Amino acid sequence: MTTTSPHPQEGCNPPSPAGFTAFFVRYEPQVRRYLYARGARDDVLEESAQTTMEEALRSWKTLKEHPAPHAWLFKVAAQRHAKTYKEHLRLGDLTDPADFDRIRREDVTDSCDDRLDLLARLRELPEQQREALVLHWLLDLPHDQVAAAMGLRPSSTRAHVSRALARLVRMYAQEEGGCA
Repeated sequence: MTTTSPHPQEGCNPPSPAGFTAFFVRYEPQVRRYLYARGARDDVLEESAQTTMEEALRSWKTLKEHPAPHAWLFKVAAQRHAKTYKEHLRLGDLTDPADFDRIRREDVTDSCDDRLDLLARLRELPEQQREALVLHWLLDLPHDQVAAAMGLRPSSTRAHVSRALARLVRMYAQEEGGCA
């Protein structure tokens, strides 16, 4: 005779390991912002964020003891984004970030225009400069944690951030007709 649980859903979703729920609540929105700044949109963003957090859950035993768990998380997020992007590209899905902007351009306010303009300019930066700038300025990580996430030395990440900022200044100055 089989015994049935009075709760039909019991066992379908085992409880999260101790501390993971708080980790998830704190870092999952940051992973999404990071992926968005990398150019991920819609399905690619959702899939990349989900697989990143699933990997964090699978690795929780070691991740909770990691000296910089958020650096590990951003590194995994970048890897998952690249993998997901390539898979969508292979399947013939639209993968150009400009195709996925959620705000229709004719409905955009000035502040949204500025944000979209900044995102477009971030996409023009070399990958390592963009990565370092996003982690340091948008996600407010110190250089040692940026370095851990990128697999570089802190001095290298400082140089990437500095070069990225200088390049952004030049881009805006050229648009305005000035010189930087």
